[in-house]
Parts: sequence; structure tokens; C-alpha cells
Amino acid sequence: MNGVGVAFQGDAPLTQVPFVVVDTETTGTKAGEDRLIEVAAVRVVEGEVVDRFAQLINPERSVPRRITQLTGISTGMVFDQPPAAEVLPAFLDFLGDGVFVAHNLSFDLRFLNAELDLADLREIDNAALCTLRLARRLLPNLRSKGLSGLAKHYGIQIDARHRAFGDAQATAKVLLHFFDKLDAEHGVTVLDDLLHFQNRSYRSIRQGPKHVERIRKEVLPTLPDRPGVYFMKDRRGAILYIGKAKSLRDRVRSYFSGLASQPNRTRKLVKTLRTVEWTETGSELGALLLESRLIKEHKPRFNRAQRRYRNRPFIRLDTTHDAPTVSWTAYVQDDGAEYFGPLGGRKQAELVVDVVNRLFQLRECDDDTYRLGRKCLYASFDRCAAPCVAEEADGAGMRRYATEVQRVRDFLTGQDTSVLTTLEARMQRAADAMKYEDAAEYRDWLKRLRRLLSRQRCVASPVLEHHAVLVQPATKQDAVQLYLVRFGRHAETITLPMPPTEQQRKHLRARLAHHFDAAHDRPERYFKQEVDEVRILAHWMYVHRDSMESVHWSPGMALDVLLDAVLERAREVA
Repeated sequence: MNGVGVAFQGDAPLTQVPFVVVDTETTGTKAGEDRLIEVAAVRVVEGEVVDRFAQLINPERSVPRRITQLTGISTGMVFDQPPAAEVLPAFLDFLGDGVFVAHNLSFDLRFLNAELDLADLREIDNAALCTLRLARRLLPNLRSKGLSGLAKHYGIQIDARHRAFGDAQATAKVLLHFFDKLDAEHGVTVLDDLLHFQNRSYRSIRQGPKHVERIRKEVLPTLPDRPGVYFMKDRRGAILYIGKAKSLRDRVRSYFSGLASQPNRTRKLVKTLRTVEWTETGSELGALLLESRLIKEHKPRFNRAQRRYRNRPFIRLDTTHDAPTVSWTAYVQDDGAEYFGPLGGRKQAELVVDVVNRLFQLRECDDDTYRLGRKCLYASFDRCAAPCVAEEADGAGMRRYATEVQRVRDFLTGQDTSVLTTLEARMQRAADAMKYEDAAEYRDWLKRLRRLLSRQRCVASPVLEHHAVLVQPATKQDAVQLYLVRFGRHAETITLPMPPTEQQRKHLRARLAHHFDAAHDRPERYFKQEVDEVRILAHWMYVHRDSMESVHWSPGMALDVLLDAVLERAREVA
């Protein structure tokens, strides 16, 4: 924009300035590639529409079907219309030296200037005003600031929505409402102030309450650029909200910038709070775990999610039996079985059990049926290897069954993805046979299992046998973050400078010795809180799988072997 035309100085009263409200319809969204199909404008002077301009335009190509469905403008309607090069001179004459106004100004201006360039005509350099920018500053609490939302807010009837003339008329009516609001609330009555107002920061338009200004000056500068959990409290010290942050400084500051554009719930929170406190956790994972636990403990009223522990089922491979079976359960117990998960919910658990029963040959019968020692219905359908019968013969069947159990174990840890190939083949056969419902079922299975196997691959072991050191780059240079995992739960976070000093190496060895001691008792049972921690850790590992290395530990591994492996991974990651 080159500024205001010579006929109107910056101190000209708005009542003396002509505003030309413009709208365009196009064949698409890319100026220069897509073309105009309609342009319309209304001239507003002293609060009244005094003139109108509207013209369909031949884009010299067909109008896409989606555009016709949106606007009602078809290829046949524009076929006999003049091209843009013939229409735009008349449009420029209509515009004159008026202020160019549009809702989402940049869109209309880009298309008009692109067409003007193709026609070797001058680009529009009039003073310009965007009613969308004005809406964001004048009506911050209005959820939808599009033209339809504004029309509904002001009770404006739009004739022929998504046609240039109807939208231009509606935008002009919105503009007149804005003039009243600008005058009454902000004292804007002259052109220069209006043009500057649309570019003013939200903060300069709406200064926050005194407690917000105090927090900005006294609290925000002291926030550390480190991970942690923050607490927003009211005047009585009650916790209103608990949140986690990779950077406490950046996250908490985000609540106090651009308040007028924040969601309504956030504005209400900031209005109610009086103090902000925080606890550093040393790592993002530590912040996730602490946040989850504290939200369930305090149940702050502004925390909608995570206030209760959800049931997170596990797949249970009962390896205590000679012929193991698969089921799902809500808890983890140290009963000799292997537990995998947690999963997203009951439906996902039932899906996994169903897939195992259909694609692997583990038994599905109960123990009483198994002890009968004869083939059951599942074995006759080739859904069971019938170990009950083979055991009485020569034991070869039990060895085959043990191989099948290992295949299931590999599937549940994400190591064996052959199930996906099998399901894809079945889906294709069902589709070829026009059994579309079966094909859709296999498709849904594939979609759910791909993500599940990817998550399980990160853990790669049953929950109570998940012992590892996770290695990830630290936020500060020349250091790594070590996450020590024991029995599937996060045990400790260590920030290790690279290369470590001898003292730091000794400290790491001592911490590894403390956590990875084979004499530690296995947990008897994981209840909802422990299950939630297992879930958070598994999800965190999945999200950071590309930047994280794992060193797995098992009882019997020498401490120095574990230490050397961790340091080797740390050197690779640093």
C-alpha cells in the first residue's frame, strides 16, 4: 500500500471519506494461477451506500465444479461475459481514490492485482482496510469472525451468500457497525487513526487487569527456560489449573500475550488467577508424569481432562500354563503371566485378542475342556494347534505350540508385523470377491493395528520385564538426558554432560546399580495410578521414537556392561 490518496488527508473525518467495499469470486485460491469470475463493490459515504458495481468475468477456462457448488456461478454463466482485462478499467474508475475495503483483504487484493498485472494495468495502491482484522480487535470474544459469523452477530441478512455483490453489501453493513464501535469505545473518528487501528497489537487495544500486569512484570521474568509443572492459583491460594511445560518460561508467558485473541476459557482463567507458581522436573517426561498425578490429586476446576484415572486394559499372555492363552485384563499382577500394553480401551483390547485368536493357533478353550484331551471345535476350524492331543502323543505338538506362543509374543511386542501382511491379503481377497463388509472390517483392523504395533515396538517387552535406559539429546548442548525405566515405569532422570568427567561416570554407575539390581522385588500389582504412569511412558517413547535410543537390561547383565552400553549410546546421541 502506498498510503492514502491525495484527495483525503490522514486527519479527514470518516464521514467525509468514501469507502469502496469490494468482494471477488474466483476459480480457486491461488492468485496468478486461478482467475476472477466475478467482482463487485459498493461505495459508502456518510454511512450510506451511494453507488454499486457488479460484473461477471470470463476466466477463459472452465469453472471448477466445487466453485459452482459454492457460488452458483457455472461455466455457462461466464462464457459470454467480458474477460478481466475489459472489466478492470471500469472497476478502477469506480474505485477512484476511495479506501479499498474487503473482508480478508489480502485475498481480494492479490487476485485483483494479479489480473491487473496480466492486463498491463497499474496495481491498486489505494489506502486499504481489512474488516477481518478489525473484527479480531473489536470483537475478540466472537467465536467466528468470518462474514457469516459477523452477519449473524449483527442480524444482517445476506442476499446471495458467496456471490460478490451480496457479500460486498453485507461487508459494507458490518463496516458501518464497526464505525459506531470504533467511535464509542476507542475514539477513532478520523481516517489515519482507523488505518492504524487495524494494525495495532491486541495488547495495546486491551490492557489487562492490574493483577495481569503485576504477573507480567514480577513473575514472568523469573520463569526458567526448563521443563516443569506450573500452578495457577486464585486469591485464596486454591489451584485453578495445573499444566506441564517443556519450557516453563515460554508456556506460562503464552497465557499473558494476546489476551483478546485467547479462547474464552483461557481469558476466564487469567481473569480469575492471582499467582503463578512452578516446580522444575528436570525433564519433559518428568513434567508429564507429575502433571498427571497432581491433576488427579487436586482436580483443579480449569483442568477438564485427566481428572480421573481411566481403565487402560492390558493383553495377558498366560505363560503359567503348559498351553498358554491370551486374554485382556484391567490390571497388571505379578502372577507369572506376561502383560503387554496398556491399550487405549476395551474395544482395542478385544480387537487384539480377536486378531490373535483368528491368526494364531493358541487355544481358546477353558481348562476343563483342555483336560478332556481331544480336539474341540476350534481345532477342527484350524484355529488351535490342539496341544491337548499332541501332548499325549510324542510332545512334538507342544514344541510347535511353544513356537506359536513366541510368534504371539513377537506380535504383541511389535517385532513381528506379518499379521499386517496377512490382513492386507485377506482384505484384497474379500474386495475381489465383492465381500465389501468383510473388506471394510479388515481395513479397520489394519488401521488400528499399525499404530498399536508401532507403539509396542518402542517398548518391545512385557510391562514387568521392561527395564531400560532411554537416551535422548538434552535441551542444553553437550549433554544427554537419561531416563531410567524399571518394571515399565520411569524411575529417575539423569542429565549427563558429554563427555562426562570421571566423577560423573561414577555417579551414573551408582545410580544404575541402585535401580538395576536383580534383587529388587517385582511389583505385586499395578493399580490405576501405576498403569497411568506406564501409559504416559509408553506414549512418550512413541512420540520421541525418532530421537531416542534404548539400552535394555535384563537380570544377569553385568553392571559395567550396562554402563558401557549407555555411554556408547550417549556418545552417538550427543
